[in-house]
Amino acid sequence: MKKVIFILFLAITNSIFSQINEGQDFCSPNENGDYFPSSIDKKRILWQDKSYFETKNNFVIINEKKYIEYLQDWGEKNLSKMYLREENGVIYEYKKDVKKETIRFDKNFKKGHIWKTAEGDCEYEIISFNGKLKTPFCKYENLLVIRAKFEDVTFDFYYLKGHGYVGATVKDKLISCVTPVWNN
Repeated sequence: MKKVIFILFLAITNSIFSQINEGQDFCSPNENGDYFPSSIDKKRILWQDKSYFETKNNFVIINEKKYIEYLQDWGEKNLSKMYLREENGVIYEYKKDVKKETIRFDKNFKKGHIWKTAEGDCEYEIISFNGKLKTPFCKYENLLVIRAKFEDVTFDFYYLKGHGYVGATVKDKLISCVTPVWNN
């Protein structure tokens, strides 16, 4: 009987918690991975009191450049799209509303590097490559931390090698994180 309960517990645990890549733990970095990996097909992200699924969709060609389209499904027919591409270690995001490309990250950036979005509405800064973030699911270390200063709010975004985005804070308060739990 104990064996059956243990096997049932393992089955439930494995169905609730997801792996990013084969053999990779949800909370552990992939040292050979990127901060903006394109290998992740789907993840669930909690944002304040809501959540959404980010799913890698198809490739799209915009201005003769090949982007990966990501669908961000907030439910209730609320779907947004994000377009990312990598070229020579630089991650670009295409902003459809302004028809411009903006740099999200360059692997050659050092701590303290500052740049603006193509629209000029946000200033990014590399805060750390050794950031820490505690979420309800993980205690992360060695994170890339990018500060995004908008007119009304400043976010610190956290990225883990091999996983990509893992969370965000405002004034050191956690407002977003990825979750291994895919149901409510």
